[in-house]
Amino acid sequence: MAQRDHVQPEISVVLAVRNDEDRVGHQIRSVARHLRSLGRSFEILAVNDGSSDNSMSLAALLAASVPEVRVLGRSAAGRAFLRGTSEARGAMVVLLEANKKVSFAPLGWALSRLAAGREAVILRGRYIVARRLMALPVIVRASGPGLFFEHVFERRAQELGIDVVGSRAKRPTPFLLRPVLRFLAA
Repeated sequence: MAQRDHVQPEISVVLAVRNDEDRVGHQIRSVARHLRSLGRSFEILAVNDGSSDNSMSLAALLAASVPEVRVLGRSAAGRAFLRGTSEARGAMVVLLEANKKVSFAPLGWALSRLAAGREAVILRGRYIVARRLMALPVIVRASGPGLFFEHVFERRAQELGIDVVGSRAKRPTPFLLRPVLRFLAA
């Protein structure tokens, strides 16, 4: 365990876990397998996002066999990405929700975009990949789950030079929801 503490990972995967006992183990193993295949050093931070089931216990059990996993069990309800990013040790973060079934195939491409000078890449509906220190101030101001977080992160990070990719077309915000989003994003 002491040896793990001295290793500085290149990538920190912040996995927001909320009542995902059916998916959390699969998601952790899938992320670890993919990053190992890319030959990258990494850590996976399983962050309690207000979970009330056995998700965090399962993540802790899995941490015994996957040495790159750290479990942040104290609830960070609604602010899991902020907590995980602030405790991450990697220069780059991947922000991912445990309840999403996603393909990690574009992750290598997203990491190459960061290596080419980008600050963040949003893979819409999947995950966000960003330079940790540059993205932290944006994450502080962008809270909430899922697509809402993505929307606010993208809006708040205009100055970061973000690549936005993915198959999901950007849908216009419903007229009645716009003032609420503007208020929450301010």
